Amino acid sequence: MRTPTAVAATVAAGCGGWYLSTVATRDRMRAQLHHSYPRMPLSTNAYRSVHTNAWGQMGPIQCEDGSMIELWSPPPREEQMKRLEEETFDVLVIGGGATGAGIALDAATRGLKVAMVEREDFASGTSSRSTKLIHGGIRYLLLTFQTKMPVAFTDLFRNLTFDAANYQVVSSDLYERAYMIDSAPFMTRPLPMMIPMYKWWEVPLFWVGGKLYDAIAGGRRRVPSSHYMSKAEATYTFPTLRDEDIGGRSLKGCLVLYDGQMNDTRMNLSIALTASQYGAVITNHTAVAKLTSTSKHGEKDYKISGATVTDSVTGKTFDIKAKQVVNATGPFCDTVRKMADPDATDIIVPAQGAHVILPDYMSPDHMGFVRMTSDGRVLYFLPWEGSTIAGTTDHLTDVVALPKATDKEVEFILQEANAILNRPISKEGIRATWAGLRPLVKSGKEGDTKGIARDHVIDVVDGGLVTVCGGKWTTYRRMAEDGLNKVLQMNPEMKAQPCSTLDMQLIGSDRAGLVCSGDFGKVVVTLREKYDFSKDVSHHLVSNYGTRALQVAQIAQTLETTRTGLHPGEAARNYRKLYSKYPMLEAEVVFACKQEYARTIVDVLARRTRIAFLDADAAAASIPRVAELVCQSITLNTELRWQASLIGTTTKRGDRHSMLMSSCIPWDFRRNRFEGNCQHLCFLCMRRNYHWCNAQKKTPPPSPRPSSPLFFFIFDILLKSVFPPPTPFVFVVIPTFFHFAPKQ
Repeated sequence: MRTPTAVAATVAAGCGGWYLSTVATRDRMRAQLHHSYPRMPLSTNAYRSVHTNAWGQMGPIQCEDGSMIELWSPPPREEQMKRLEEETFDVLVIGGGATGAGIALDAATRGLKVAMVEREDFASGTSSRSTKLIHGGIRYLLLTFQTKMPVAFTDLFRNLTFDAANYQVVSSDLYERAYMIDSAPFMTRPLPMMIPMYKWWEVPLFWVGGKLYDAIAGGRRRVPSSHYMSKAEATYTFPTLRDEDIGGRSLKGCLVLYDGQMNDTRMNLSIALTASQYGAVITNHTAVAKLTSTSKHGEKDYKISGATVTDSVTGKTFDIKAKQVVNATGPFCDTVRKMADPDATDIIVPAQGAHVILPDYMSPDHMGFVRMTSDGRVLYFLPWEGSTIAGTTDHLTDVVALPKATDKEVEFILQEANAILNRPISKEGIRATWAGLRPLVKSGKEGDTKGIARDHVIDVVDGGLVTVCGGKWTTYRRMAEDGLNKVLQMNPEMKAQPCSTLDMQLIGSDRAGLVCSGDFGKVVVTLREKYDFSKDVSHHLVSNYGTRALQVAQIAQTLETTRTGLHPGEAARNYRKLYSKYPMLEAEVVFACKQEYARTIVDVLARRTRIAFLDADAAAASIPRVAELVCQSITLNTELRWQASLIGTTTKRGDRHSMLMSSCIPWDFRRNRFEGNCQHLCFLCMRRNYHWCNAQKKTPPPSPRPSSPLFFFIFDILLKSVFPPPTPFVFVVIPTFFHFAPKQ
């Protein structure tokens, strides 16, 4: 008979063997995922210690004069959540899009105590689905003098008019265009766009229109002036442009018009992080369940005093106390308005606009074109992030969480583009599609869709809830200023400084002039010479991160050192990309989780690196590796890391993986492949029941428990420590012979 000590030793040895075999299995799967075996075991303490610098606080960076400075890092999300729960704020902003982030920034810089909560992720809605332009609206300028798009020369006189409201919209938007271009000079750039002219009378008309566009912008133009381009120069600059239209009319030349271009989601994130720099509390994945008030609706002293929110990562629900609540939820403004006033009338008229992404060779790197479509809309064909954007459509629709481009919209875009392209585009050439909802606002009687406000609107309902809606990306700063002015008007006891955002630059802009004195070409050179990045990767990092690109480079260097096991000076710097075709690095995933509050796979793929918007194939292929990096980067316990990595993929959590699915053609093929990646994702998290991703369960499945006697359990553990799991002998033969099976 064995002594208790011997039995305990046997059990300990078996458990130790099982643990080591499980770790080996995880490392083997990771190595297979990268098609090569790592030189350092990914599960050892050495691995975690080496990554302390990469996944902890960012190190200092070198300034232009050789000195070292510490760049700002945002407060941990856990600290932000604690402040939300314990403190009372002057202003609570609901919505983390461009408008909500702008309000938070304006309030923080005026000295107010402000918090901003977002149900999904920053810029997860309309703010991430724009045409990426910073513009005044050439279409509104046309409608200032013409009731509709002229088709013939006589229409110029027949449709002649003057609309002061449209003129005011163009003037105001061009004024704000200058601010946006100056606010993030590393990210924004002037973009020339050709307007092809196939009729003789269009040449003087469009030339005058372009000069008027420049004149309205005045001294704050910030872009070159418009000019005429001959047919020969136009076809040379834009090789895919047809020299004849579908009616057989030859190209008379092009008007080259300049506007600004940006990466909309990263611009939104920069605004939010800058607000955090000035003391604002910002959190994503924090859903508002209801608004709190001092009394019941209808009573005399009824006043909105905060909101009840739920942290989607931890599941915790608590109240946020605030003196004033501002609603900046875009197309969902009416839902929040009715939380305060159930009798409030809907004011939002959602209009859907769709875009398609095509290969980069469909347009030159530094030239786009604008086409006035047959139905009076504007079609843009623009280079962006190594691809080509074509869009947009414009039609009224219903409010949905995840709008998707319809076949009709895609066909319309392709048809209008093919009308002036000598290289026809087909659906097979589309890499991704997306659609967004523009929150237009009713200004006429209910049901009158013609009465739609061209500008933004500040609305107040019972309880004092302030809603800022309408407008467009370019005017977010003025919308925020007007909204906050209304808040201060309603709360005279709040003491605030004057608005200072008009001349403010965002995080990454080297505002102090210490890193590169505002010359971001120096940062590009540093990335190429010091870190051995390629030209395209260096430009990508600087145009998306500014001076913070040096922090991303530090992470990339540490990850490469860890992978090779060599000193940074000895390692061949093969910095790993998320997908070979695009310059996005694995280091950006770590940076997104540590420095930009990314908590899900979709946060990274759609809102930090933009791969989901550029290429559906690349996004689907990147999911396993991104999931692994997210799990390793987030400082949470194992169970929370599991939930955090899947919050953007499980159907139980709002079907958020539909964001990636909405970028796919054909739908069924991509959906099946994505579900396969979900199952692989579960294996990476070491879950035997890999169907949990798509199962309708509130919690992950429990760990397997033996239903056989202790002897067979120990015998099974010992076998697992000998044979590389999973093996048919351990998981098939033994359970079948001894009737050993884990309970489900």
